[in-house]
Amino acid sequence: MSRADITELPEVPRSGTVANQIYELALRDAYVDAPRCATTLGITEDEAAAAIGDLVELRLLHLAHGCGHAYVAVNPLTASLQLLAVHDEELRSRQHQLEQLRQRMHSLMPLYRAQSAQEPDPGPVQRIEDAEVAHGVVAGLLADADREVLFARSPEDALGDAVLTGLDARSRADAGLRVRLLLPHAARFDPALREYAGRLVARTGQARTTTAGVAWLVIVDGRTGVVPLEHGTGVAVLRDPAVVSGFRSGFEGLWSAAEPFDGHYDPRAGRAASAAIDAAIVRMLVNGAEDKVIARTLGISARTCQRRISDLMESLDARTRFQAGYLLGAQDQGDESTAA
Repeated sequence: MSRADITELPEVPRSGTVANQIYELALRDAYVDAPRCATTLGITEDEAAAAIGDLVELRLLHLAHGCGHAYVAVNPLTASLQLLAVHDEELRSRQHQLEQLRQRMHSLMPLYRAQSAQEPDPGPVQRIEDAEVAHGVVAGLLADADREVLFARSPEDALGDAVLTGLDARSRADAGLRVRLLLPHAARFDPALREYAGRLVARTGQARTTTAGVAWLVIVDGRTGVVPLEHGTGVAVLRDPAVVSGFRSGFEGLWSAAEPFDGHYDPRAGRAASAAIDAAIVRMLVNGAEDKVIARTLGISARTCQRRISDLMESLDARTRFQAGYLLGAQDQGDESTAA
């Protein structure tokens, strides 16, 4: 069976289909054949023969011993092992080949670094407007990382998921690389980011979430920073030590107050994160922030933000956002007076 064969196999028989009925009949009776299936199910022998052929191809039926036309049912687990064994072996072989290729590619790093050292200094700030070039530069920085990568991921992701993909590959290839990932609290409700954080933490990386407002940022080995350009899809590569140090200090401030995140969904932690998001919405609403600013800061969609604000206004019996902000501010002042 070739690799393409798996995509050409008939579908696993679903409830109500002729193939499913024939498989059920084979489980009840000692054997089945096309005439018996046609009589029992009220179908033509051609239809029965076609369905039996599909079940044989899926290894769910096989010929009865010593018989050329009768079939008996096979345990689905046994059938799946027989059917997919060649693909499992092929997948393991492919993974081995990919790992060998990765190691050979990494063996070229000393040559690459020696050549890079001879290239002219791009200066303290390098603006890269072209998105494709920006992808390549950031991929190179991640490949060159020796000790640590800090990544603050915001909804306004300058490079899509390219940095996440690159970090995943680097952490898999180099267990000694320290990776810290800072995300908005809303990431706790994103299945893809939960899975990613789980893999990162399993490889000794760290992930945390916050409602403080995460700005997109990459810092490699404390020497090089990457931030998005003010407009467009490009990035600015920062190499000035003072500038990179300032951005790192900002990251560390957010990191120290953020909540650890291992990728697992805990209902209690989820409720706490949801409450923290609501509290942050309240703070920004009191300060007069617009919906789009609130949504961007918290890493939630505009629709989710509007729904939460609508629920909050309803609980306050407020007709406008301005009125809701005023009532919330009055509540805060009242709470402070009571405490005093």
